[in-house]
Amino acid sequence: MTSYPRAYLKAAFALAAVLVIVITTLPAQQQALPTTPVSLEVIPTVDTPSGDKEPREESPVLAPPSTSSWIHIEVESGDNLARIFQRMKLPAADLQNIIDLGQDVSSLTKILPGQELSLHLSASNELIGVEYKQNALDTLVISRIGKGFKADWKSVKPEKIVVFAAATITKDNPSLYHAGKAAGLSDNVIMKLSYIFQWDISFALDLRADDSFSLMFEEIYVDGEKVEEGNIVAASFTNMGRTHDAVRYTDISGNASYYTPSGLSMRKAFLRDPVHFSHVSSSFNLRRLHPIHKRVMPHRGIDYAARKGTPVVSAGDGKISVRRHNDASGKYIVVQHGEQYTTKYLHLSAYARGVKPGKSVKQGQTIGYVGATGWATAAHLHYEFLVDGVHRNPKTVSLPKASPISKDELSRFNATILPVMAQLEAISGKGYATALQVDRTTGG
Repeated sequence: MTSYPRAYLKAAFALAAVLVIVITTLPAQQQALPTTPVSLEVIPTVDTPSGDKEPREESPVLAPPSTSSWIHIEVESGDNLARIFQRMKLPAADLQNIIDLGQDVSSLTKILPGQELSLHLSASNELIGVEYKQNALDTLVISRIGKGFKADWKSVKPEKIVVFAAATITKDNPSLYHAGKAAGLSDNVIMKLSYIFQWDISFALDLRADDSFSLMFEEIYVDGEKVEEGNIVAASFTNMGRTHDAVRYTDISGNASYYTPSGLSMRKAFLRDPVHFSHVSSSFNLRRLHPIHKRVMPHRGIDYAARKGTPVVSAGDGKISVRRHNDASGKYIVVQHGEQYTTKYLHLSAYARGVKPGKSVKQGQTIGYVGATGWATAAHLHYEFLVDGVHRNPKTVSLPKASPISKDELSRFNATILPVMAQLEAISGKGYATALQVDRTTGG
């Protein structure tokens, strides 16, 4: 083996070291590598007990998946809560837990076609909550709490606007309904107006051309949108030259009713017409020629022509004494009102549910439906009114009145209603016969 001087060996080692350093500092050949996206989010740090900063571990920020949804259901004819739950494949246990909430959810047992029921469901179809819009102002909110539920009511505070309207009975608008519609009134307001004056005016018998009416009523708005009509505040009806005024008053006990400006109740013991918005086809006449038998036979009542199935209401509070059928009267009902008064309702197509002899009925309660049973040529109600067993003309008989405002409350009544009646008279005197006039101040 050849030997080299020590100086040569040191030089060789030095050269080798230089070459290693140069090679390691040269750029390596780049290779195509798969790329991975890197989040540029700054991860916040937290203080450790020692005071050092450590990164906080968090899940990546992703778009949240849809974990629940609202299903909006319009209640159909014949629907109830059980059928809706069954249709949506929701467990009966949830339904029972909701029903067990008691009085708070009692309105759910009375849902009506056209109303809206909303179900909040999880991604796995578990019921999270229910919302039931009972009306434009009140919504029942049911929320899941563990395995059970809780119920709350959510109410919207409305704005009330007092609106004025007036109309006249004419040849083209011969009825309350037609005149009201010509003045822009809704069916709801027209019906309320008829209820106020139903004790004093027979809308089937008494209306004449040039009769007129005016009224102030509430329109209810939520977020600037009209949602419904409220109460009639005051009204005036001139019929056959006589003016009937009515004003709504709430007494110190919170009971609201309609009174004359002098404090007499508009309510009487009996209604003039047991069928709303009908017309009289035959009046009280003891010398009437019978249309079937063609001979003179006393007609001891009034015939109200109306469509078959139109509701017939009890003219006053009383008790059913007879519910029967015979060849002449067809299906008929007799109501006894104390010892002195009796009313009869003939030619019915059907009786109302629960109307049986011995049952008590309230004034305005539906007891049957217009028909043409018995001796009848067309659908109508034959109505009779008896005082101490003697037939009287329902149109002209004097009706007993309800109690007036008490003396203790008369001063409060006057202070409340006089400004309202003055306002109604002022508006009525301006002759607004066909258009609505709006008072932009809010009512209470």
